[in-house]
Amino acid sequence: MLTKTVLTYSALLGAVSAAYLRGFLQISYDSQTAKEKFDYLFDQISSDNSPGSWPPTVGWPPASALPYIFIESMKPTVSEVTDVMPDGRYKLIHSVGGAAGVKLELEENPYTGLFQQAEYGLIRFASAKEPKEGADVGALDGGFTPGMGIKFLRDNQPSANIVFLHKLTAQDSWNFFKNTQSNHLSVGGLGTAENLLKKKFETSGSNWVNMVGLSDMARYAEDGSEVSDEDIKFPFQLLLIPTDEMASKFPDEYEKPLIEQLRTIGSGTTLYELHAKEDYDAAPVLIGRLTTTSTIESSVFADSKLFLKHQIMEEDFALRPEWTERCASNDDCPICPVDARC
Repeated sequence: MLTKTVLTYSALLGAVSAAYLRGFLQISYDSQTAKEKFDYLFDQISSDNSPGSWPPTVGWPPASALPYIFIESMKPTVSEVTDVMPDGRYKLIHSVGGAAGVKLELEENPYTGLFQQAEYGLIRFASAKEPKEGADVGALDGGFTPGMGIKFLRDNQPSANIVFLHKLTAQDSWNFFKNTQSNHLSVGGLGTAENLLKKKFETSGSNWVNMVGLSDMARYAEDGSEVSDEDIKFPFQLLLIPTDEMASKFPDEYEKPLIEQLRTIGSGTTLYELHAKEDYDAAPVLIGRLTTTSTIESSVFADSKLFLKHQIMEEDFALRPEWTERCASNDDCPICPVDARC
């Protein structure tokens, strides 16, 4: 009995020690400069250009099987503060894609924090699920659902992260850059699988699972300086509108796998214009451009280890409660201009 108690205590102590060590290492990592953290992550991304793997549709343990996506809690996705996937988490959507360095080339704008300077960014491009590719398959039937996750590094502070989609359902073109993408999504016209995915995101505890917040982007500047609640300024919504070049760069019909298209995009390419909506019902205003700072390549680290925290929209509403007067719920809050209801 004593031996069992000692072993149990030792295991508990080991777990506590491991958690303490992880916390200490995270603090030590966060205290580095944006460039140091960018260089470390980019080295990891570039060290092995093998792609990751799509999750199998069946398998055991459950974390290795695609159906697990519908029962796995999303709480760590909105609560963990890290650039590397937490232990026991798997990338079950957007599992295979391309990664690159990016920066924001910003126009004069009223927003704070990284909306004034964001030179050290990392981006992942991927379809939400494995598409059925082929010359005889349309993108809509193939389930091609482009999305992006972008991470901006800051001195002495955790990174800021944003995720973008055009919509939760597939688009009708194999050109990744065909459509506008946004941090806010439509909840109209969803099929069974998309509604199940929406239910999964509700396990995060947020009532606004079709939105991710932007206030963390505005809270700390790239040099790590903090903006107070009184001075913080951030938009309600961001829109990434493809440049004319990117919108017409690839054909609507299937030509080649996504990563082979992405590899043709050079460093220094402006991918999107960044437009911001200051309020729920405000018109979008151009505030900058998203430009690559490297070529785009597959990466087993980016596909399996790079973690992008999702900021719940409630944190934005807490700082801007007047927004809920116009946008009280998902049912009466169409997401213009990417919502079919607009």
